[in-house]
Amino acid sequence: MVWILPNMFLRSNSNILLLITGAILLFLFTMLGAYRLTQFSDQLLTPEFLVTPDAANYSPEKAFDQIQQHPEKITDGFFNAGFTQYRWWVLINISPTEKSWLQIANPHINDLRIYEEENGKWKQSYIVGDYYPYAKRIFDDPDYWIPIEPKQQRILMRVDKKGESLNIPLRMIRDIALAPYLANRNFFHGIFLGWIVLLLMLNLFLWISLKDPIHFFYILYVSFSVLWIVSQWGIGFRYFWPEWTEFTAKARPFFSNVSYIFLLELTARFFTIQNKQPLYRRAIRIFQLLMVISSFGLLVTDYANSSTIMRYVFLTSMNIIWIGALVLIILFIWKSYAKQKTLALFFLSALGFFGVYILLLLLSQYNLGGNWMFFANMYGSPVGFLGESTILSFGLSQRYNLYKKEKDQAMQALEKEKREVADKMIQTQEEERNRLARELHDGLGGLLGSIRIGADHRLKSDPQTQHWIGEQLDMAVTDLRNIAHDLMPVQLQEQGLDRILEKTVARWNSGEGYKIRYTSQLKNRYPLRTEAALYRIVLELLHNIKKHAEASEVTIEIWEDEKMNRLTLLVEDNGKGFDISKEEGIGWKSIRQRVQYMNGKINLDSSHHGSTVIIDVSMEIEKR
Repeated sequence: MVWILPNMFLRSNSNILLLITGAILLFLFTMLGAYRLTQFSDQLLTPEFLVTPDAANYSPEKAFDQIQQHPEKITDGFFNAGFTQYRWWVLINISPTEKSWLQIANPHINDLRIYEEENGKWKQSYIVGDYYPYAKRIFDDPDYWIPIEPKQQRILMRVDKKGESLNIPLRMIRDIALAPYLANRNFFHGIFLGWIVLLLMLNLFLWISLKDPIHFFYILYVSFSVLWIVSQWGIGFRYFWPEWTEFTAKARPFFSNVSYIFLLELTARFFTIQNKQPLYRRAIRIFQLLMVISSFGLLVTDYANSSTIMRYVFLTSMNIIWIGALVLIILFIWKSYAKQKTLALFFLSALGFFGVYILLLLLSQYNLGGNWMFFANMYGSPVGFLGESTILSFGLSQRYNLYKKEKDQAMQALEKEKREVADKMIQTQEEERNRLARELHDGLGGLLGSIRIGADHRLKSDPQTQHWIGEQLDMAVTDLRNIAHDLMPVQLQEQGLDRILEKTVARWNSGEGYKIRYTSQLKNRYPLRTEAALYRIVLELLHNIKKHAEASEVTIEIWEDEKMNRLTLLVEDNGKGFDISKEEGIGWKSIRQRVQYMNGKINLDSSHHGSTVIIDVSMEIEKR
């Protein structure tokens, strides 16, 4: 098998190339293993035989004469008539030395009649096929087996599969080697079905746990594809509908059609983010509708008695629909590659296996012969599907990783946008605070100073009143300046949080009724939004302590933990504490909003011995 990798494979990362290489090796290993198990038996022989079409509804004797006069010799044990409008007669000349079995390794012959020569006449010895219950078969196996006694010379068969594709693979095997041969073949079937069950159980678990419908459609697609393969092997007729002869000829096209319906749905969802409309949605629904209609028509039609032309047209139409669906899947891959390269490569590699699966199926319906075609028709499709379904299962996991990454990136972009909006809002607020502080300091503060000077001049004759008014105006000016400083210390952006907190603590120590101890281990500068938020939090806590705590000592500490990438603020007092379970006021809500804005967390502890507030935020060092 030759694989031609498109240029986009060469541009992908090494992990994807490793995946594709592993997938190819897996396919080759499985194919060779299956070939070894099913073909390379020393006891398996391929007899020569002659064939002729039954163009005029021949009797066995007439068919024998026709084969003798116009022989078409098959030397490799495999005859492929492709789509045929005739029955076919097959003459086999054999002379085994011991009891043997003749295998007709096609479990889908509609009507198979075996004739043996007796006194110059051809006597019908067996009549079996899909049009008859499974119990009529000579040997309990999906294939047709004819016992051959030693020195038997000739066997004549009439094979009826009009209106469908016909291939006749013949094998001879000694009776003593039959059981090991069947055991090897069944061992391969068991490996295939066990692997599929494992994939189905995995995706059932993912569907239940993740609640993503894509796993449900994967399960349906794989299940109906396996039913197609089981029907292809004849196991379905053997175990599931041995008496339902009308369905036997319909099973393979029906299950193939339904699996395509779910493959299209799976493809659309594979490349579509959850809760979004898929690409080519209308085209998908059109193809799915055509497949639903054809599947329903197949079930209600008297397929066995329909004309050859009707069968040919129907099966050809279904092939055209399937090819169209494949083209649509390729469009999905091509359209999604630019934005979802990894997913496209996963699906393309899976489609490579699926392409083998479909190609071998289509080739087997046309007049191509050879031992390789017999093997490919029976085992190439299952191996191709096995590789495809396995890669798709891994692709679903990769899809979650990719979409999680995209979701994280979208969340980060949204968070960044929110932060930028919040930064602009905070910047606007701080600018307004700064403007208000300047107006209070320069405007109202200057006015109060002028009033004090005027009062001193006008009240010279009343020293007592002059002194009282002077004190009151001094207190008003001091409070006004403190309010202005609290609104916005103008040096915060230039001097930084550490220096401004030192000045604020010094100012509070000079005028308040409790002692503040301030300790800082800051080594870095932080964005203005972070420093301004921490400054506001400290002021809010100091105002709360002043108003409610009745404390005599307050401790403020701030430090960095570079290993944990955290910046920590601690404010502690020895006041009377408060009930943290009660509804918070505006001040505490403001503090929590600022901590949330910085993606931080707050720990609060309060008792009658005092209160402790610890705030952790991420270190977002400002580059200067």
